[in-house]
Amino acid sequence: MPMMIPTFLLKKLYVKGSFKNTPTGFQLALQNTLANGTLIGVGAIRIDAREISPEQIFITVGANAPVRASDIALATPRVFPLNTIVTFRVEDQPLAPGAHRVHFSVNTQEAGELKIDAEDSIE
Repeated sequence: MPMMIPTFLLKKLYVKGSFKNTPTGFQLALQNTLANGTLIGVGAIRIDAREISPEQIFITVGANAPVRASDIALATPRVFPLNTIVTFRVEDQPLAPGAHRVHFSVNTQEAGELKIDAEDSIE
């Protein structure tokens, strides 16, 4: 049975300052500070009012090769060890400088759906 994780703990997963433009879009990161976990799904990322589908998101867990977010499923999970950083690279237009609100969810085998909501700035 999935456990409930308080919102204030989920906010701490977001790596402040990881929000950066890339030549092909932008990226952000989470650091697992809770417990070993297993990613079994990734939802769309919403930046401000724009939604970006999992087909446009590539996830890198630690030093592993990136995987398309839409390819992560119960049959093809990704281990998310404690203290590991997971980078979400979004293939989309770069973002304008300034503050942006980001909202997305990941589904874990251990805790069910985790909804992450953060605000960060792009310089």
